[in-house]
Amino acid sequence: MPKETDEDKAFEAALNGKMGWKCSCSLDIVDKKSTLIELRCKSCGKTFKSNVEKDFCFDCNKKARSKK
Repeated sequence: MPKETDEDKAFEAALNGKMGWKCSCSLDIVDKKSTLIELRCKSCGKTFKSNVEKDFCFDCNKKARSKK
């Protein structure tokens, strides 16, 4: 296995800085806050997450569409 050079280390550090990584072994790749909001279904009361404001969960929405 070839040794890692200073150029390789500099490239990896620059890449990690651009990607928002804390280190190359980190599983926390992006340090962004989630855009999902927590909602409660008006039909069944189940709590779910979505990126848009909705009144019904995915299951209740699917049931309502299938009844039409």
